[in-house]
Amino acid sequence: MWVFIESECTGLNLDHVSRLYVESTGAGAALKADYGAKTLMVGYYTSKPEAVEALNFLLEQRAQNVTVARLRPNHL
Repeated sequence: MWVFIESECTGLNLDHVSRLYVESTGAGAALKADYGAKTLMVGYYTSKPEAVEALNFLLEQRAQNVTVARLRPNHL
């Protein structure tokens, strides 16, 4: 499944991601992906619940076999 990150006009193929997770920061939370030997920030959100909601959205889309999911982070 591909994720289209609208704010960056970038696509990320989740078939190559080994882990998606939320990491808290001082002012908010980041949705991150382990992509091979690299860690990529998929999106930055103003609160941890918003980042967890985005992660759950991606997991639901993947479970429904959606080909492309659109993600709209608060900031990136």
